[in-house]
Amino acid sequence: MAPEGCPLSDRALARASRASEDGAVTPELRPIVLLDDDPDVGLAAQLLLQRRVAPVTVLQRPAELFAALDRLRPGVLLLDLNFGPGRTDGAQGLRLLAEVLASAHAPAVVVMTAYADIDLAVQALKRGAFDFVTKPWDNVRLVATCHEALARAQPGAAPPAMSATEPPTEAPRSLAAQERAAVLAAVSEAQGNLSEAARSLGLSRAALYRRLDKHGL
Repeated sequence: MAPEGCPLSDRALARASRASEDGAVTPELRPIVLLDDDPDVGLAAQLLLQRRVAPVTVLQRPAELFAALDRLRPGVLLLDLNFGPGRTDGAQGLRLLAEVLASAHAPAVVVMTAYADIDLAVQALKRGAFDFVTKPWDNVRLVATCHEALARAQPGAAPPAMSATEPPTEAPRSLAAQERAAVLAAVSEAQGNLSEAARSLGLSRAALYRRLDKHGL
């Protein structure tokens, strides 16, 4: 992992500390919930994010998720897409993503995938995920992504009601996130052929390499 960075201000850190000690979350600092069946992943994310972003609650079983969302009203859900040994298709995680986004007070969802699992990440973005991170993650990128997702969550405000048949809409994302999603989609549609992906984006192969490197892909 890259060196940790992007520390919060002393004031924000103090708020996080008080929230963690009191078991309460201030309106300015909605918590993060992380669902991943690997306890090492949960611990690593918790140690990083609760010092730099917000209090973190770690879950290992999908059955625990919706009770925790109702209780904690998090601003961000970090969602693994595969649970159980040998699972790699992401079907369970994508189903959870849809159920979370259709629920009341839905948090911004950042999905977590294995390194370079581009097709699965693109599917999640198309279905309404705010962004994604790959495991093993870059600390600076994970912190920045969670900050941006929390900013979009609009603390204290309930999202508009959504009918059961209406597909979830994707939260607005920064230009960098939109560029990253476009690069991912092009590479996915080209089935990993970087020359073809570069042509579809109107870039040279070297320019595409620079963007892949820029976005940690």
